[in-house]
Amino acid sequence: MDQEFSCIVIGAGLAGMSAARQLQQAGVSTLVIEASDRPGGRVKSDRMNGFTLDHGFQVINPGYPNVKETGILSRIGFTPIVSGFIPFRVSGGVSKPSDFLTPFLRGVFLTEPKSVSPSVRREIYKAFLRGRPGLVDGGVSAFSNALASSIPNIHYGETVHRVEGDRVITDHGQYLARFIIVATNPGTATQLLPEIENVSMSSSTTWYHATSDPVEGAGRFTAMTSGPLINSVAISDVKPSYAPPGIQLFSSTSLIFASESEIRRELARIWRRDTSRWEFVAKYEIAQSLPLHPPGKALFSELEVRKGLFVVGDHRGYPSQQAAMETGKVAAKQIIERALPRRS
Repeated sequence: MDQEFSCIVIGAGLAGMSAARQLQQAGVSTLVIEASDRPGGRVKSDRMNGFTLDHGFQVINPGYPNVKETGILSRIGFTPIVSGFIPFRVSGGVSKPSDFLTPFLRGVFLTEPKSVSPSVRREIYKAFLRGRPGLVDGGVSAFSNALASSIPNIHYGETVHRVEGDRVITDHGQYLARFIIVATNPGTATQLLPEIENVSMSSSTTWYHATSDPVEGAGRFTAMTSGPLINSVAISDVKPSYAPPGIQLFSSTSLIFASESEIRRELARIWRRDTSRWEFVAKYEIAQSLPLHPPGKALFSELEVRKGLFVVGDHRGYPSQQAAMETGKVAAKQIIERALPRRS
């Protein structure tokens, strides 16, 4: 016999967990189905040989209302990664104002800023005015894990194959629900629901290198005007728990293909050090880093694509943790209003 819930959420990323928290707090019976072995979606980290390695260069902005509302950051050791009136430096020369801001924003959007909708740029600018992004002990996974800890009914390691009407079919069985929320990455969402539009995603690669010969001042976030890297920072200078004692861990991001030797040479140029003996720690190729949001596209897409069927995530909003969580909360609110109508 099929198990039945009021709502099934497919995906335990920020959007899916935000929806599930709202639903369960309101008393709506909810099941979350997650294909991987942990929550977070793209917001996750690994622990390796004493290093904390985020999947991609990821920071959390305490100024995002949806992040702030969780109350989580105060419990997991939040530290801003940028501070001061000029919170970063630019490597490669600055001759005009755009030479200063564009390299930094390239790392925010993982594409050329001019190819991003002006409305999205305004939202991101406002977020930077509200709060300085930063890191937490345990990496971004600590934030995802804290969100998941308040959701009692998550099935990990279960893959959804099809959504047929009010039925969700997985490799473990079938479930029935009046409401279904698809909170996966856009590629998976399109596979489950071919009628929704395909969303282009930017790709990026994050490189981790370590040295026991520290580089002074490398904890200041550095953006590049040219070359294979768009930014680099000694991430353990900001958050010492990211590396073993006495070791400096560098996180660097590229948007184009480059060999490890090319990246190492670029790091030598940026930090003015011989990097030939730096330890190569890890490389994360993120094929779907952020949704691209071109000019002319609305800030948010319609979330309910069929009656009782919702699609959420930053690809249904704009590329940010705030928008991902907002889409989940908006979908949950609409479901709560229908599932639990007010009694007169």
